[in-house]
Amino acid sequence: MRIKFLLVLILGVSLITACSRKKDKFLNRNFHAMTTYYNIVYNGNLALDQGKKEVQNAYNEDYWAVLPIERMAIKETPSPNRGQNSEDSENTPFQKAEEKATKAIQKHSMFIEGEEFNPQIDEAFLLLGKARYFDQRFIPAKDAFSFILNHYPESSTINEAKIWAEKTNLRLENTDVVIQNLDSLIQTTELSASEQHEASSTLAQAYIFEDEKKLAISPLRTAIETAPDDEKKGRLLFIKGQLFSLLGEKDSARVSFDAVIALNRKSPRRYMIHSKLEKLRLKDLENTLWDETELVFQEMIENRENRPFLDFIHYDNAVFRLAKDSVELAIDKFNASLREEPRDKYLKSRNYFNLGEIFFGKASYETAGKYYDSTLTNLSETTLEHIQIKRKRDNLEEVIRFERIVKENDSILDLVSASDEERINIFTAYIKELKEEEKSVFASETASKLANSRFGQQKSKIGAGKTSTSNFYFYDSSELQKGEQAFKKIWGDIQLTDDWRRNPVRNTGLENESEEAIVDEEPLKAEYDPETYIAKIPDDEKIIDSISAERNFANYQLGIIYKDKFRKYNLAISKLTNLLESNPEERLILPSKYYLYKIYDEIGDDVMANQWKSDILNQHPDSRYASILRNPEAYRTAANNPQNIYNVLYRDYKAGNYEDVFEEIETYTQVFVGNSILPKLELLKARVIAKLEGIEAYTEALNYVALTYPQSKEGKYAQEKYRELKNASFSAEFDMEPDPDAEYILVFNFNRKAMQKSEIEEVKKNLSAALQKEEDLELSLKEDVYNQNQTLVTIDGLKSKSSAETLVKKLINNAIIDKNFTYFAISQENYKIVQINKNLDDYLENYR
Repeated sequence: MRIKFLLVLILGVSLITACSRKKDKFLNRNFHAMTTYYNIVYNGNLALDQGKKEVQNAYNEDYWAVLPIERMAIKETPSPNRGQNSEDSENTPFQKAEEKATKAIQKHSMFIEGEEFNPQIDEAFLLLGKARYFDQRFIPAKDAFSFILNHYPESSTINEAKIWAEKTNLRLENTDVVIQNLDSLIQTTELSASEQHEASSTLAQAYIFEDEKKLAISPLRTAIETAPDDEKKGRLLFIKGQLFSLLGEKDSARVSFDAVIALNRKSPRRYMIHSKLEKLRLKDLENTLWDETELVFQEMIENRENRPFLDFIHYDNAVFRLAKDSVELAIDKFNASLREEPRDKYLKSRNYFNLGEIFFGKASYETAGKYYDSTLTNLSETTLEHIQIKRKRDNLEEVIRFERIVKENDSILDLVSASDEERINIFTAYIKELKEEEKSVFASETASKLANSRFGQQKSKIGAGKTSTSNFYFYDSSELQKGEQAFKKIWGDIQLTDDWRRNPVRNTGLENESEEAIVDEEPLKAEYDPETYIAKIPDDEKIIDSISAERNFANYQLGIIYKDKFRKYNLAISKLTNLLESNPEERLILPSKYYLYKIYDEIGDDVMANQWKSDILNQHPDSRYASILRNPEAYRTAANNPQNIYNVLYRDYKAGNYEDVFEEIETYTQVFVGNSILPKLELLKARVIAKLEGIEAYTEALNYVALTYPQSKEGKYAQEKYRELKNASFSAEFDMEPDPDAEYILVFNFNRKAMQKSEIEEVKKNLSAALQKEEDLELSLKEDVYNQNQTLVTIDGLKSKSSAETLVKKLINNAIIDKNFTYFAISQENYKIVQINKNLDDYLENYR
């Protein structure tokens, strides 16, 4: 018994001794190694695997672009840099894995005299880095991988740590570093199959991010060959097919897609279906045999296993039919795709957009507008595509509005010119339609009431005597009476005869009644009397002329819009021709003729172009349009040429005449509506606004130019500048502390409403003469516009605030300037802040 006790005691002491992390003993090393791996790291890896599966399952594939090799959606807002006890912890599998890794490091690390003796701690750091990586805390993840590289150079996980460090660099957008390091690792190091797969796939992704599709193919092939399972293999083969497709190598793309299809059920079905669709897209759809291709689509649609992918299948089928000019069949398939309620928002947007384009081509603009609206709701507002469609939709709004004006005003003018008989016939037909509509509404309302009442819900109680409580219509005298009155109100008092609806026989009641006894009929409703409508037809010449003028101007606007914005030349010709045939205002005649000439010239109809050219030259020989037609080259150098006007305005802008330039631009943007000079004028206007109103107003003005003229050079420049300014930070805070190294400016603030320009020039002249006498100082005199009311005259080159104040006292004492002038000293940095943010009042308040 004593021996057993001693053995237990010795074993207990040994275990306690083995728990020490400060002794490099065999028992200590193995105890902590086994405890680290089997008790902590193993469970951490299980949690990591669970989290990875959740991330992959939650990822929505974007088949409109090259698929990423790793299925992980990057959050717009990165996860916070949490610790294991952080209150922000979401208790995700990655948090659990990180906790396990941290626990292993804290409780089982044997770091003695700069050396780690627990061989499992590097595994714990690797787990820590992976957990942080998938939790999208990339900088802490990189720290964990770097710790392995710096402290465990002989670790068995060193290559894996290097690869994961580069995966993290890739997420941090250090693409050049990733390519260089992984290429060197693959070339110089013997990697296992799993390491080779991870390194090659990461290198391929780096090349894809750099848009080096050709260079991505080679590492992608290696990744496919070393793929650990068919699911990853199928995904990588599909990506390779996408790359070949973008490179224009159709045969190679087909081979890759065929390889995906050959995997069949070994790989997720989504890759097989999209591979089949991609193969069909590689064909020249316009020249593809209809029966052959349509059969492929029908087989895919009829396969029950393909039901989750019908939204994409129907869409591609619609695109194929559209390419074959089978428009009605294409509409059917676009709608079929939408009925599948696609989760892919971009797919929904493409369905709606194509339907919008179809109806736009049919000139069904209101219907097209509704489809464009649906398109926009499924597109991100920040994309160029959204901006372009929004612009087209806004232009369409103008078309819809002007078309309604033309339609309504044409109808009114037709009634004005119609004879009395024609008017009566028109409104009689309208009243007939109105009555039919009212009957239909009444019938539907009656049916609805009956359906919602007890009718049909209660059994008939015929023979139940006077005590019957039935609510059945024919057994309720009051309801019966109401029904008869309603019937007579619509149909009149008619006899019960065959075919009574089409050939009603009226009850006259004259057989037994005297003429005096006849009850007066209900008076005719106003809406059923043609005279009600005839009385509303305008007969005042001024009103008729205004209606005609509004219609004509709408036709003119439609002609310009169809020509310039939509390139619908036939519609433009129709609108402008109708305008000229409708006795238009004088101001519309010549521009309409010139636009007709331009349209026929653009479409290559020389006969009609020459006809309109001759008309302008003969009927309007002294007009500006005639001078353009006679000598186009001379017009390009004429003073009233829009480009020359812009050049003059730009010179004035450079000279600092901002207010004048702003006013003239406001005028010319109205004069040159539809002219290609407009984007230039608007961008120049934005620059003037920057000088007069500051950075915020400038940013908004740039945004207007970018959205209004996105296809022009000026629009693209404005978009780039707008993005640059939005991402930049402009401080509005002043540094009022004295800076011995700063240069100062003496500023005189003049209100142009209180002082004439000549007076300011006189002050500048006096100051310039005085500064020339200050030979020891290198001073310069300038004039800056602050806003529309204030001019700042500045003396630059002063070394301190006190020297500025000394100079101004000297100028006052020498009677160079008036002591009542508003002046102040400011550092160059603070002066920049004032001009950028237009916050001079804030500075002066601090200055005082």
